[in-house]
Amino acid sequence: MALDKTETSQKVLEIAERLLNQGGAPALQARAIAREAGISVGSIYNLVGDLDQLHGMANMRLLDRLGEAGLATSRKLKEKGVTDTRERLLALARTYLAFVQAHPVGWTALLAFSPGRMAADAQGAYETRLDTLFEIIASVLADDKALMVDNARARLSARVLWSSVHGIVTNSAGRRAQQRQGEGVWDQIDLLVTTFLRGMEPR
Repeated sequence: MALDKTETSQKVLEIAERLLNQGGAPALQARAIAREAGISVGSIYNLVGDLDQLHGMANMRLLDRLGEAGLATSRKLKEKGVTDTRERLLALARTYLAFVQAHPVGWTALLAFSPGRMAADAQGAYETRLDTLFEIIASVLADDKALMVDNARARLSARVLWSSVHGIVTNSAGRRAQQRQGEGVWDQIDLLVTTFLRGMEPR
């Protein structure tokens, strides 16, 4: 019976995701994927190209999940009537921290991967996903009329905030003693967001 290409591609991608989350990039091996998927190694390359393309596709799914988590947090805050900008940004930062701590190996593999190794159209899709993450933050800043920022300024500020929080979280994830992971991290994020917003206030 002929294999359904879409179904098989999905299966290969799910296996790749799990391998990356369990063992990082070194675990992403064509033979292991083919064996589990019940297909030949050549079929993997026919379906997704090379392993770089597969790694990039798995990373995009991880970014999609992070975006979904951020949007879910935003919806919950809206339902609760939370409008305070600092509180909303800290809630998003907490969501990001929890997500990274839940996917430590897969997230490390994502950070070590260069999107430039993907095909040109896939690189565009990758960037779109990152833009979606930035837009979640930018929308919070744009909602705060007291800050008086236009959309361009809100997007720029969102990238700065993302990069800064990302740096704090990444540094904490690199510690040897995993039982200490997160210690002091939240105080750093809280200080960063509070100070950043204070600096954005009109003078």
